[in-house]
Amino acid sequence: MRAIAFAMSCLLVLGFYGYVFMQLYREHKRFKAQEKRLQENLYEMEQETEIEAGPSETATLPKVPVHMRTLIHVGVAIGGLLGLFAEIEVLNQLVASFH
Repeated sequence: MRAIAFAMSCLLVLGFYGYVFMQLYREHKRFKAQEKRLQENLYEMEQETEIEAGPSETATLPKVPVHMRTLIHVGVAIGGLLGLFAEIEVLNQLVASFH
């Protein structure tokens, strides 16, 4: 009985995280498309400004590599799963101690 309950809770948790990751992926795709359009618009505006005012030196922020952001997101997701499983185990032990 416990194994069935554990399997069902695992399926529910994995289904929830799958849904969350799918939503994050959709948001990522949407933001990438917006970023591309923004860069194109900024490039056009920059060309117009350079024609009017001449070349200028502007400071740019360093970009964080994509693989580092991905590793951070994966680490947070794994940490969340481990915390969730630890919470389930603690609650199971708490319920078992009352029986």
